[in-house]
Amino acid sequence: MRKGRVYKRCRVCGRDVDGRRCQQCGADRLTWGFRVDVQPKSEPRRQVHRSGFATQGDARAAMVLAQQRADADEPEPTSMTLRSWSVQWLEAKKGVVRPSSWISMEGAMRLHLLEELGDVQVRHLTRALIVGAYGRMGLSPKTTHNAHLVLHRCLAEAVEERLIAHNPADRAHTLPRDSRPEMRTWTREEARRFLAYAAGDPLRAMWRLFVMTGMRRGEVLGLRREDLDLDNGFVMVRRSLVRGLDGWTTNPPKTVRGRRRIDLDPATASELRAHVASRAVVGIDGHVFADAAGRALDPDGVSGRFERLVRESGLPRIRLHDLRHTAASLMLAAGVNPKVVSERLGHASVVITLDTYSHVLPTLQADAAAALARAIDG
Repeated sequence: MRKGRVYKRCRVCGRDVDGRRCQQCGADRLTWGFRVDVQPKSEPRRQVHRSGFATQGDARAAMVLAQQRADADEPEPTSMTLRSWSVQWLEAKKGVVRPSSWISMEGAMRLHLLEELGDVQVRHLTRALIVGAYGRMGLSPKTTHNAHLVLHRCLAEAVEERLIAHNPADRAHTLPRDSRPEMRTWTREEARRFLAYAAGDPLRAMWRLFVMTGMRRGEVLGLRREDLDLDNGFVMVRRSLVRGLDGWTTNPPKTVRGRRRIDLDPATASELRAHVASRAVVGIDGHVFADAAGRALDPDGVSGRFERLVRESGLPRIRLHDLRHTAASLMLAAGVNPKVVSERLGHASVVITLDTYSHVLPTLQADAAAALARAIDG
């Protein structure tokens, strides 16, 4: 049997009592409580204590239940709500995860999950409650799934902290296979028209870099002058401009494949050389694309500027990130090896490239069949 004891305590001063009155303050307002070991074998000592019982028998019965829960490896009941636990959990994650990841986690919790589930005690959460909350949020399947991943991770650590016995978010949401948003890309002629229109923009070198490399927004805006080797015609992706806890900051790529060399065509290298030479103010930390004060360009501002250019040009509306999809699709359609496309994009695996741009593959298969026929049949 686990070690434990019941005790009598004064409600007024909180001292342990022997007898009918408190020896410290003389009060006769007494209550019963218990203290019991609950740690598994070979682990550091951990105790549970409860008080407020009317009789010694009530305290002893509660202590026996606590001993039984400990023997069954079940957590002690807690009144902590999801809101209270999420505050502790998010605070512990600061400095552990990337700032941009922390901001996403905090936003999903605050804007979506706590609106529906914040006042529910963690021990009372069930999969049915969570599924119902997801339905009431009215979010897209992808956004709902992102919120679900945050909740699942939060509750998984509640299990580790022994607040609950199991994770009620298990299997509460599955991303539908057809939930991926429709990819919008430009044709070769549309991309050419955009570059022609953007030729009058002071940031024309940046727009060409997006189109010709498929780099991510943060990667382009995180470029520094030492990342450019325009004589040999390439750029090195060593960092990305991301949102941090105190504003925009630079972080290294998330994966090894993200840190990469991207070769440039002569026209793009020439545009970049002219852009660098025209800058009267060198960007702080040597940023290639900076404002008049030398600060790195605000990513949201760049996206807004792109949308304005697209609107003015009369081209089909796409997002700035869709330039990355456009570059990848056009490279594959031009017969570039998917492995090379994957390396230029910084994908962790060529499988991701093939899966993401599978809509281009039917055309490539037809081209491959024709090429093989020409080789064999002459």
